[in-house]
Amino acid sequence: MKSILLKMFFGICGFLLGVIFIIYRCGYILEGKKKRADRFYAYFNLLDRWLSCKEQGYELVGFLKENNIKSVAIYRMGKIGNHLKYELDESGIEIKYVIDEEEDVIYGKEVHYNLQDNLPSVDAVIVTSVDEFEEVRDKILAINKILNVISLEQIIDYMENNNSF
Repeated sequence: MKSILLKMFFGICGFLLGVIFIIYRCGYILEGKKKRADRFYAYFNLLDRWLSCKEQGYELVGFLKENNIKSVAIYRMGKIGNHLKYELDESGIEIKYVIDEEEDVIYGKEVHYNLQDNLPSVDAVIVTSVDEFEEVRDKILAINKILNVISLEQIIDYMENNNSF
């Protein structure tokens, strides 16, 4: 009788631990999916705001020229980075290099650096990643104290609020 009760006790404990583990795992998976969805929403919102500015005739280049920025580096050459590169190539702003932690990514003619590298001087480093700007800025400035690090989102904020160019 004692062994049957002991087996039932361990069986119930095992079942409860399994349920707790599954609930924990599902929460962990859902949390990761929510973070990813939030990031994609932030990217969508940034692109929507950028496109709205373009539709109203305001260009990123206006901000750069107004601030005497003639050469830039782009951090993170994902989809948004490629759109930024295209717009800058069309405007005559020089892209001296790209910064990305993905070592296996091959870019066009741009020179590639990592965040840990001593970066050459440019008028501005434009960070295209919307969810990690402060962290990236701090990493860049820890090694390269004289660089001007701005986010694409800051430029778009400026375009929306100061429609003077």
